[in-house]
Amino acid sequence: MTNTTEEDSKAPSASNSKGNIGSELGDAFRKATRPIVTVIFAAVIAQVVVERINAPDWFLALAGTVILWWFGERTVRHLAKKDGE
Repeated sequence: MTNTTEEDSKAPSASNSKGNIGSELGDAFRKATRPIVTVIFAAVIAQVVVERINAPDWFLALAGTVILWWFGERTVRHLAKKDGE
């Protein structure tokens, strides 16, 4: 069993330390690129459907996976947060 002292509570958290600046940059990059990539894939799929373009199966599988992953992760996170309340 450990005792928490005042010094421990004043220590900077891991997210504020200089050692995690790469992690913070990675999170910011991921937060910016995921929606952009999802919108691009969705727009291309919409164009494929509207213009009846014969898109490669690998592209449709990749785009579907990316879109499902993005919205699936958000849904799971939302449900977990809702269950925690």
